[in-house]
Amino acid sequence: MYPHRIRLRGPWECEPLASDLLPRRVFMPSGWLDAGLAGFRGKACFSRKFGYPGNADPATEHIWLTCDGLSGCRTIVLNGKTLSEDACTSFSFDVTKLLAQRNKLDVTIEGTNETEGLWGEVALEIRKDAYLSKVRVERADAAVRIVGRVVGIADRPLELYTMIDGKHADYRTIAPTDAGAPFEIDIADANALSVRLDLIHVSTIWYAVELPLR
Repeated sequence: MYPHRIRLRGPWECEPLASDLLPRRVFMPSGWLDAGLAGFRGKACFSRKFGYPGNADPATEHIWLTCDGLSGCRTIVLNGKTLSEDACTSFSFDVTKLLAQRNKLDVTIEGTNETEGLWGEVALEIRKDAYLSKVRVERADAAVRIVGRVVGIADRPLELYTMIDGKHADYRTIAPTDAGAPFEIDIADANALSVRLDLIHVSTIWYAVELPLR
């Protein structure tokens, strides 16, 4: 079942730039205060070294670098290759072709207040050729509305199963696209507590998402 998720929790190195402050070791997720940067205003580089993820096969699988949440981002660099110079609040990059046996990730954060930092989980995700993206679940009157996209390629339409509180609730097929084939699912259930989506190719789950309902 995919995705296989490898969390890059720690230890990380944090080096305040253009400052007299010394580099320090931090554990992720980490905000500005967690990194001992209270009162410091400026840029800090958060770095993490890691090995190639297990037995991932670049011929049949894709390795993605993801982060669930960050603020103050200025640059994201992997093995000397700049992935982004945007002020993103999350990220997801296919890094399959950039990885080596030994790797280094550098994320530069500019702290203008105490809320900056890599406060979301950073991880590697091993995925197949298509995956679920931008999945959102919300209540709509007495129903549950699920929206998202199926991104990538496949040799046939994929099956999308929806389960509410562990019970089958919807089935449909959808062909992925590079831009992401959108879907919208409405299910009448005022008491639902959780939603799970399984994207299936033949008999293999290519991507699974489980979300609680608030």
